[in-house]
Amino acid sequence: MASISLRGITKYYGKELILDNISLDIKDGEFFCITGPSGSGKTTLLKIIAGLDNDYTGKVFFDGSDITEMSSSERNIAMVFQDYALYPNMIARENISFPLRIRKYAPERLSQKLATTVKQIDIGIEKYLDYLPRQLSAGHQQRVATGRAIIRDDPKVFLLDEPLTNLDAKIRMNTRTYLKQLVTDIKSTTVYVTADSNEALALADRLAVLDRGRFVQIDRPFDMYFHPNKMLVADFFGVLGMNFLEGTVQGEKFIFDGHELELPSYLEEDIPDHVMNKRTMLGIRPEDIDFSFKPRTQSLKARIHMIQKFAPKANMECMIRNRTINVVAFIKNMAEASVGDSIYIRLDRSKAFLFDPAIGELMS
Repeated sequence: MASISLRGITKYYGKELILDNISLDIKDGEFFCITGPSGSGKTTLLKIIAGLDNDYTGKVFFDGSDITEMSSSERNIAMVFQDYALYPNMIARENISFPLRIRKYAPERLSQKLATTVKQIDIGIEKYLDYLPRQLSAGHQQRVATGRAIIRDDPKVFLLDEPLTNLDAKIRMNTRTYLKQLVTDIKSTTVYVTADSNEALALADRLAVLDRGRFVQIDRPFDMYFHPNKMLVADFFGVLGMNFLEGTVQGEKFIFDGHELELPSYLEEDIPDHVMNKRTMLGIRPEDIDFSFKPRTQSLKARIHMIQKFAPKANMECMIRNRTINVVAFIKNMAEASVGDSIYIRLDRSKAFLFDPAIGELMS
């Protein structure tokens, strides 16, 4: 295993800035995810770590040693690409063993390594090893590509570039579990790139959100979800992202469209002067809103515009005047709700946030 450090990485494509002077430290043995919107620079950063892109400024270190000038083959890494990049004219076992065959491993040693690797990737049925890539499902192609990456002797760093993108939902879920266990078994420091925020939350020990070439938050999954420091981060995670209501703070209340709400709990003891009477965004996740069919204290009247079911839960898209707000709850609790009905929603202020919409940052 190896620790990874990036210092001052800046990358241009022509005149377009892709990575903007970023630095990062990944711990020895850590499963680290890099996520963010499409086009944010995730794959470019992974290629720099891998040594596949050398046209940048800055430094890359493994275990404190400067490897910036090292080629990819000298870095002792294993990498799985999004398209798997399997050799179409080789059967699965030949694809897996290729890195050892070009290094001219002795037949007995090669057979031992192949047997161990096939067991690790759990390909399912022995006959699949004699299939060409076109004869394999996307899930089996992914496992063959993983096997080819890890068959080499003890790679220090395991790099994965959106390896589950081509899998359907059920297989994708199962493969997440397999990959997490595999990484634990092979004991490699892992850097995993994905645009799927839920995948990042499920897999990572820590993760970073990259946007327009800069890290906007680096944190543990729990803190990333429950303590976002930017509107972008708050909205990026979760099935539906975060609801945002625009208003102002007046006294000890948040005011929007004539409605008064209590401030988020984290502000109740000390409301900063710079928050007062300023345009703000109150953020709340759909699952942190409950509803009833009768008015309650601190509730807002809303009309159900649409109901979307994704069992065992469902989302009610509601309208408060011209504002849209999503409410997620278990389907059984929505049995009496219909499109067009009026309901009363109440926000859990202990899970609400105030953001400065001008800069997109948490107000504290």
